[in-house]
Amino acid sequence: MERELRRNNYFLKTVYGKYVVASILAMLAASMSGMIDTVIVGRFLGETGLAAMSLVSPVYLFYYTIGAVIGMGGSIAANLYIGKNDYETYRQVFTLSFFMTAAVCVLTTSLTLLFMDPLLNLLGGEGLIREYAADYLFWYVIGGSGTLFIYLPLNFLKSEGKPQESSRLFLLSGGLNVLLTFLFMSPVCSMGMKGASIATGISMSLTAVIGLFLLFRKSGNTRLVKMRPTARMAGEILVCGSPNGCNNLLNAWKILLMNGVLIQIGASLYLPVFSMVKSVSDLVTGVIVGVSSALMPIVGVFLGENDKGSIRRVCQRAMRTGSVLTMACSGLIALFPGMLCFLFNITEPSARQGSSMALWCLAVSFLFAFPNLMMSGYFNTIRRSMLSNLILSLRLFLYLAPAVLLLGRSVGVKGIWMSMIAADALTLGTILLVVGGIRRSTSCLDRYLLDTSREGEGEISFSVRNTVDDIMFASNKITDFCESSGIAVKKTMQVSLAIEEMLTVIITYCMDNQKEQFIDIRIMKTGEDVLLRIRNAGKIFDPVRFYEENRDNEELADQVLGIKMIAGTAKSIEFRETFGMNNLMIQL
Repeated sequence: MERELRRNNYFLKTVYGKYVVASILAMLAASMSGMIDTVIVGRFLGETGLAAMSLVSPVYLFYYTIGAVIGMGGSIAANLYIGKNDYETYRQVFTLSFFMTAAVCVLTTSLTLLFMDPLLNLLGGEGLIREYAADYLFWYVIGGSGTLFIYLPLNFLKSEGKPQESSRLFLLSGGLNVLLTFLFMSPVCSMGMKGASIATGISMSLTAVIGLFLLFRKSGNTRLVKMRPTARMAGEILVCGSPNGCNNLLNAWKILLMNGVLIQIGASLYLPVFSMVKSVSDLVTGVIVGVSSALMPIVGVFLGENDKGSIRRVCQRAMRTGSVLTMACSGLIALFPGMLCFLFNITEPSARQGSSMALWCLAVSFLFAFPNLMMSGYFNTIRRSMLSNLILSLRLFLYLAPAVLLLGRSVGVKGIWMSMIAADALTLGTILLVVGGIRRSTSCLDRYLLDTSREGEGEISFSVRNTVDDIMFASNKITDFCESSGIAVKKTMQVSLAIEEMLTVIITYCMDNQKEQFIDIRIMKTGEDVLLRIRNAGKIFDPVRFYEENRDNEELADQVLGIKMIAGTAKSIEFRETFGMNNLMIQL
């Protein structure tokens, strides 16, 4: 069989593995922190404290909403400009995101403190529960700026190819929050409910300061630049962040609704159970969102590069990874309800007995929630925010509200738990029908809603093993593509030489020749020019800088000769770290 140039998933597997591990750890850290926080409150203040936590949770979801809309929306918008190699606009998006966050900090803190009593009346609760809720809210608002600002470094560090740094910030924030919550609520400080709130404010604020320091100190791209804020750019940030805002706001609505129905049907003793269900749900959702959020910077950059083949491959890997993790988490929830009740200190016999049904329904609902959340994140990244918002609106409001009201009043508490399954199952079925309808109306769209009408014209992607033989084969074989694409003979020779010389230098200085590794190459004809993009996951190595630093070094004359030849004939050579990996672009 004749040997061909083929693309493999080595680079994508490495990049996505790097992002998904960091993203899941980050989401787990945040979710575990919230869960353990709730457990500590339950241990020190009992079921009354848990009920208060359930009532006030919409408020901190609101803060998460504002932070996510600007921080995550800004990073999603910025990723597209990375793919277009437009770092000037990238810096402007970051600058605008920073000042939008600062303005919102002042506004939200002022308004929330001003209308604290009406807010408490809206949340409900009486007696000691209201007193606990008031203590928590006041101090949470005081430290709210940290909650808002933390989203900038958490998301832009991923755009900078540093997902591990983002993950460490999550771990720092979560660990510090747990330690301070226990300290402030323990007999050592005896601060009660306000202790939990102060701990959250301190941990968020300190982590935000450290994260911003990392962005400004270690990255040349995330810096504040002079600009005139435009409505278009602000709108782009808000549109990209709208699904995250929609998700958090509707989650707050979901909590208010389910709390209200539980109280209305005379099942207030199940408020602590719902607080437990919410904490466990946040934990598993964190895993799913970690899998999904790992896609966002990668798909965003590939979208800017118009590299649709890579988008499909990384989505397929994400779906496989997420499916396994979701089924494992759902199985654990369904099998160990008693252990979870023990952790949350739920001792009332009826509530404890009813918790098994609640957790079982939660476990089943995640089998439908997983594809919903994955599609929501993906559609947002490929600039179909309306579809993303539709998914969230259906599963958290349009289907959930009728299901909770109907099943809650007709079946009772069991109906409220069953509504979680119904909402996600109906949402999945509806979205599959909507996507099918969109594809039928536009025949050139594939199942990922990517335009295939001109895909593959004048371009080729393939992977090369880190051996000289494979490099020589690719260098010789690429002439077939150039001839079929109408590329001139001189350009064809330049492309072949660039592949041969650059890849030889890369495997020498960048890769371990004792391990089988691959370099991804993409060649595109753009008018009269040819753009050659070379990516690899080896150690960071800039061939252009290497040449400039050693051009007069006689001992390295042979090694830099090839780079010198390419530099002399190319219109431009540019090296970037994308995804924290090597990305070399040569325009011939």
